[in-house]
Amino acid sequence: MSLRSKIVLILVTVVVSYAALDNSVQRFLAGETFGRLERDEALEGLGHVRQRIETELDTLSSKARVLASTGDVAALLAGPGRTGAALGGLLAHAGADLLYVLDPDGRVRWSSALDPGTREPIRVPEFPREALAPNHVAIRFQPGAPTLAGVMTTRLHPLLFSSVAVADASGRALQAVADGVRPAAGVVVLGRFLGPELKRRIVADELQLATGEAGTVRRQVALLEAGSPELPPEFLRGDQERLIRPGKDGLLHAYQRIDSLRTGEPLVLHVAQERSIDAYRRTNVNLTLLSTLIGGTLILFVQLRLLQRFVITPLSTLTAKAVEIGRRDDTTIRVGLQRADEIGQLAGEFDRMLGKLAASREEVVKTARMAGRSEVATGVLHNVGNVLNSVNVAANLATKKSEELALGDLQALVAVLAQHEHDLAEFVAQDPRGKHFLPFLRELTESLGQQREALQGELRALNQGIEHIAELVRAQQSHAGTKCVLEKAVLAEQVEAAVALSRQHLAACEGLEIVREYEPLPSVDVDKHKLMEILVNLIQNAAQSMAEHGATPRTLTLRIARHGESTARVEVRDSGLGIAPENLTRVFQHGFTTKKDGHGFGLHVSANAATEMGAKLSADSAGSGRGATFTLDVPMPAEEALVAA
Repeated sequence: MSLRSKIVLILVTVVVSYAALDNSVQRFLAGETFGRLERDEALEGLGHVRQRIETELDTLSSKARVLASTGDVAALLAGPGRTGAALGGLLAHAGADLLYVLDPDGRVRWSSALDPGTREPIRVPEFPREALAPNHVAIRFQPGAPTLAGVMTTRLHPLLFSSVAVADASGRALQAVADGVRPAAGVVVLGRFLGPELKRRIVADELQLATGEAGTVRRQVALLEAGSPELPPEFLRGDQERLIRPGKDGLLHAYQRIDSLRTGEPLVLHVAQERSIDAYRRTNVNLTLLSTLIGGTLILFVQLRLLQRFVITPLSTLTAKAVEIGRRDDTTIRVGLQRADEIGQLAGEFDRMLGKLAASREEVVKTARMAGRSEVATGVLHNVGNVLNSVNVAANLATKKSEELALGDLQALVAVLAQHEHDLAEFVAQDPRGKHFLPFLRELTESLGQQREALQGELRALNQGIEHIAELVRAQQSHAGTKCVLEKAVLAEQVEAAVALSRQHLAACEGLEIVREYEPLPSVDVDKHKLMEILVNLIQNAAQSMAEHGATPRTLTLRIARHGESTARVEVRDSGLGIAPENLTRVFQHGFTTKKDGHGFGLHVSANAATEMGAKLSADSAGSGRGATFTLDVPMPAEEALVAA
């Protein structure tokens, strides 16, 4: 896994872990806080709904008292045969659903019950049309309380009712009897079903009371009997007064016993409200999570960009350079990161180490060259020394033999003959010394012949020793000439070094302009000494040619470019004497030269040096007086050629 992938993985893990932890904490803390607020709101809702029911009961009681004081009710209760035709209008005017007029014994004098939705007449089993039982909740008055109000359950809907005892002629509303309290003249029972319409109004009024505006119904209201199966089991089994719990329908359900609601009936008030606070909590937590993720992503992106710019990219560059150096074994490559931080210091130290390594390798090569030369010289001197011993002996013997030649006798003979130059025949024939002339000459000839043979033998031994020495030298030259020490070299640096070495020749060419056209190329494998010998020779020749030509402008163009797929080309172009077409194929021959003081050796040696290191040296010219171009094509290995491309 790359460094960048590891950093991205770590940062993503940190951001996600932080977001998950923060979200968990938010959910826990917000759940506790908002849950408490939601439960408080549910309790408050229960209180408001109960208050609205109390208000409805008070309204019903007021309307029932008004009805009880009307003449129509008094006339209906005055005696049999009277009708309550006008009471139907009073029922509609009161906005109620049920109206019963009872005599003191509980018999029904007039009754009407309407469906709260359709306003059609209905039967209410809990309110028989003939009479109500003496212990019926609607007529169970307390002493001194002529008005009774409360809630009772019916098969249709819960019923809010109010009963008012009608006063007799003496103004009494209630009278005491043996079995309890009974109305004096009769009873008016006015009721209203807690149907959907009334529930909506109670909830809407409660919402408007709480928020100051009428809006969407947020609560559902129901009255249940204490043993109703609709109640949660834990509320039925327990004796708690209230129960608040979330339901599967997404609402918060609140239950409260209202046994003390005026009549003491065992009823349970059920309010189901929307979990707006919990929804707000979830939205808030989700927004917080989204904000955390967005912020974390933004921070992650910024950190990645900064790390990419200041850490990953420089390290990738440094790594790529190190891999390239190892692959190509080229210590001339440099990272070149100019930075003031630790990575810049690392890159600088890396470049300095490469420089030291390159210098060290160059010293090793030079030392190896010198050691090789020393070894060759030692071997040559050793072998030559051995042969020289024989040569020395042969030379001494030849010298001694030459000293022993019978030249004195021959000189004496010549002197005697010179004295008798005019009578040589008489001297030889008559003089006693002349008679010994021929035998002496014969012996002298034999002696000189023997001395000559001995001297020639020594000279032959001397020649053989000298030839042996020459063979040794030729063998060492041949062996040394085929060896090339190839090193990585940057052509531009080598050309500049050759220019520096040729500065005296260039300075002698007045008005010279040097044009450099260097294309960036990777380093190549060359013998630096041979390459330097070739470049110096070409540059100095160009300077001499332009100086001899005398024409202006004098321009020396040094060009380095890629040529073909795997060749680096170095061109040395001058505006000098040029080369005649017939001489283009002869300039590299040994001994050929057009210079007055030339010897025809430099270009020949340069061409051979180029061939020995796998390069090619060629010449081109438009003709005499039109300058010349010498081209050195140096091969580039496949990897370097690919990089150059």
